[in-house]
Amino acid sequence: MITNLMNFKISNENIRQLRFLLHGPIGAGKSSTINTIKTIFEGYPYTDCLTSSDTDATGKTFTKKYQKVSFGKFAFYDVMGLEKGQSEGVQSDDIIKALKGHILDNYEFKEEYSMSEDNRYYISDPTLNDKIHCLVSVMAADRVTLIDKVVIQKMKEIREAASKLGIPQLVFMTKVDQACILTQEDLSKIFKSKKIKEKMEECRNRLGVPVNCIFPVMNYHSDNNINEKLNCLMLEAVTQAVYSANNYVKKFSHNEREMQNDPSS
Repeated sequence: MITNLMNFKISNENIRQLRFLLHGPIGAGKSSTINTIKTIFEGYPYTDCLTSSDTDATGKTFTKKYQKVSFGKFAFYDVMGLEKGQSEGVQSDDIIKALKGHILDNYEFKEEYSMSEDNRYYISDPTLNDKIHCLVSVMAADRVTLIDKVVIQKMKEIREAASKLGIPQLVFMTKVDQACILTQEDLSKIFKSKKIKEKMEECRNRLGVPVNCIFPVMNYHSDNNINEKLNCLMLEAVTQAVYSANNYVKKFSHNEREMQNDPSS
């Protein structure tokens, strides 16, 4: 799988990278997921995004900026976590702006208000190279039932906006080892685990995502050695994300060409 991804050809040669945005509650493992993907591609433990369960000692999100981690033809974006308060965590509207390609790399999110159009990090006329090509919702398997309903509603609103934009969406369900002892002992038994199936159903019910779009994964921790079973799980999820993003690019590029060739437009 890793070879196929490394040799993957984007359907539109004008697109520099396929772009993925990871969002979800604080502590879900967004930054750790990106680090894990980078570790698999690099072949050695990688740490760039601030992690520590994605939160600091006060339970607040570590990630403050719109952070990009690249490897080859793929760019994964990390954002501030969602929280239940109106002035806590990332503003849903900022994530929607990012989906539309309006936000430059390294923009620092504000918990109290959303980005304004006169901000120097605002892209007024984004191209397909600026837009997000696949939205990944990250949810921790051991906390699916505990996520506040306000946070779930924010995630649904973001997903609805992505749907209107035609952006494909997947769920990476992290921390499967913390939700199931069987999986913790032997990761290869993950799809035999009733507990993991239950968590996937809970995720489907709460977020409204089809089960076939939910991928149970496990992230590397600081003391992990390279784990091929872990790698395979994550690569299956990333491969689906890549194909989904590429299909979006192909469709969007086709629509753009049709508009350019339509004399009435």
